[in-house]
Amino acid sequence: MSHVNAVILAGGSGQRFWPLSRELSPKQLLSMFGQESLIAQAVHRIAPFVGDDGIMIVTNERLFDELRNHLTAQPDTRLHALHYLQEPMARNTGPAIAFAAAVLERTDPDAIMVVLPSDHLLQDGELWADCIAGAVRLAEAEYLVTIGINATRPETGYGYIRAAEELPEFAHGLVKPCRVAEFVEKPNAKRAEEFLASGGYFWNAGIFVMRAAQVLAEMDAAGGEVAKVAETARWLAEARESDGFDAAVARDRFSALTPVSIDVAVMERAKRVAVIPAALHWSDVGSLLALDGVAAADESGNVRVGRGVDIDSHNTTVYTTDRLVATLGLSDTIVVDTPDATLVLPRDRAQDVRQVFDALKALGVDEVVKPKVSLRPWGSWTSLLTGPGFQIKLLEINSGSKPSLQRHHHRSEHWIVVAGTASVTCDDRIVEVHINESIYIPVGAVHRIENCGRVPLKVIEVQVGEYLGEDDIVRIEDDWVRDES
Repeated sequence: MSHVNAVILAGGSGQRFWPLSRELSPKQLLSMFGQESLIAQAVHRIAPFVGDDGIMIVTNERLFDELRNHLTAQPDTRLHALHYLQEPMARNTGPAIAFAAAVLERTDPDAIMVVLPSDHLLQDGELWADCIAGAVRLAEAEYLVTIGINATRPETGYGYIRAAEELPEFAHGLVKPCRVAEFVEKPNAKRAEEFLASGGYFWNAGIFVMRAAQVLAEMDAAGGEVAKVAETARWLAEARESDGFDAAVARDRFSALTPVSIDVAVMERAKRVAVIPAALHWSDVGSLLALDGVAAADESGNVRVGRGVDIDSHNTTVYTTDRLVATLGLSDTIVVDTPDATLVLPRDRAQDVRQVFDALKALGVDEVVKPKVSLRPWGSWTSLLTGPGFQIKLLEINSGSKPSLQRHHHRSEHWIVVAGTASVTCDDRIVEVHINESIYIPVGAVHRIENCGRVPLKVIEVQVGEYLGEDDIVRIEDDWVRDES
């Protein structure tokens, strides 16, 4: 599989998973569905089938830093050496995949791309391996391939794929590919029941395997707005390599594109399309109902995670990350509590959480954008308290690690060490700061803090100033700068 590359789509904001997800900490960064975050699981799932240099993360400009910081903070070094593509602007999966295809085509005209979401749960193992190997064989024969998940219930929240005749010459191990008869949009309940009864319909999991050049050629052939997507993707793939690359021009060109999914732009139009039906355990983690899977239900159907107690509730899910939550006499309810936001809703309204998200965003509240905790390659920071002109954070810095050497134009900082030992640079001074000692960093001072001990360093940071945004950082040296391509 020397020509096989993975393209992991990671630009989504996970609005239906608020308050656990935020715009700057979306669903793919959550880790309650296993030992790793969803995006780390996605990388590990596809890594055995591509080369060491063959995984590309497609995200947007706003999410890039948070996403890269999250992955480079993980202990597995395989998550530190990924390639990133920054979309100038979100325009659905069609332009995102076209951009990746254009970049791959420039380096390898025979490149095959395995496209998969970053925020799904999916079983790996022998069947998954056969799916990828079989799909690559089909892609080499110029089929556009998708993996269809065996439907286990009449689901109205997923799109479907109707399979036609088998392609026995491409059978591989446990999988038997078929031609695709049609892609079907999300059905109503009656049609979903008919699909399940027929046995010829499969859930569309958004996983594709196809030659990069063929994706662009299909878009060219479609003409109109779709062809413009391929043209813009090729332009951007070339322009990003030049010294004179203008991000503003790229945003303008991308904003002019009509948003279109890869299904509409390519898969539904093409002639040689195949599906690999697979009985894989899969979930798109599409709503807070997915929390039912993180713990076993009690005899009353209640699922609880975190501190608290329940009396006389039924079929209720309670997920708390920190505070104690007590429930009494609830039925068919979801309760999600985080350090800075709480959501309570009927189970049958789980798909409507985006309405809450949109309403809060219209009010301009920070809780839809920023998480309380943000991972960094050197450790993490937690926002403890924010008010007019000040913010208090807890910095946790790993042994031997240090943030960038930097300065701020608009704020001063006061650091109080509460665990470990810090080596602090402040202009031309280097000072060792111990537990219950502090140091003041004036506005404009060039400064850095380093964990010079063997245990985690914990520091209370008090910021004071007219502007406290994360973008008020001028980096002078940074151990964590990486290739952004």
